[in-house]
Amino acid sequence: MYKILCPIDFSAGSLNALEFAVKLGEVQQSIITLMYVFTEEEFDQVLDSDSIATVYANKVAIAEGKLADLAMKINEISLPNGLKGCNFTLQFGKRVTNILQYADEEQIDLIVMGMVGITGLTEQYIGGRTQKVIQYASCNVLCIPEDFRFQKIKKIIYATDYQEEDKIAIQQVIALASLLKAEIEVVHISRQDQNIDKAIYLDFIEEMKSFIQYKKLVFKREVYKDVKQGIHKYMHDKDADLLVLLSKTRNYFLSLFSSSLTKDLTFFADYPLLIIKL
Repeated sequence: MYKILCPIDFSAGSLNALEFAVKLGEVQQSIITLMYVFTEEEFDQVLDSDSIATVYANKVAIAEGKLADLAMKINEISLPNGLKGCNFTLQFGKRVTNILQYADEEQIDLIVMGMVGITGLTEQYIGGRTQKVIQYASCNVLCIPEDFRFQKIKKIIYATDYQEEDKIAIQQVIALASLLKAEIEVVHISRQDQNIDKAIYLDFIEEMKSFIQYKKLVFKREVYKDVKQGIHKYMHDKDADLLVLLSKTRNYFLSLFSSSLTKDLTFFADYPLLIIKL
């Protein structure tokens, strides 16, 4: 059974991410787990109260009640549409640590989270917590922009740098695209337009075509001096709905980002971003 984990704090951004998770859960016939992490910072907010235990217990009860109501509503609406179930977990600790630990223990297949929507998210969050979830999660991570509302995914862009693992990653993209009846464009951004670059691209296509069987998939090659800008422009030119990148040690995904990951992730904040972990 495919399992989706959706960290939530009831902000608009996290609820947008949840909407995306539910729609994917329906087509993938998945189980969705909502996670709320009650942090030390939230506990510190009640320290000035004369009745710390009561205030703390009330806050926990309110969060648990909201999670229960939301899970119930999702089940009522989405079970008839293919979702296998929605449950919730109320955690205590640090958000990133709890997300990663729960994902590993429960063998989660996909984490869906707001790109700019978890409690108090700012650009600093994008550069910190989201980076850590992407970097250390053992499963795929789908990041949803704060103001992005769910829409039918018609075109998926997979950006490649000719990794051996592309074969596995593209098969995962095809599996998703098949359910969504979406088109796939596998694009490579070259920094220069030389014969050797063209030859490598053609060899890559031949190798991929030997085992890929999906009629709505095409290969493209574009030339831009800056790869991030090239991907960003390509996404907008193609009016694409989802960008997919492969993440492995010292690979294309990591090479896209400088030490200022905050700025770089914000660069891709206009559209959903799926990170495949292999």
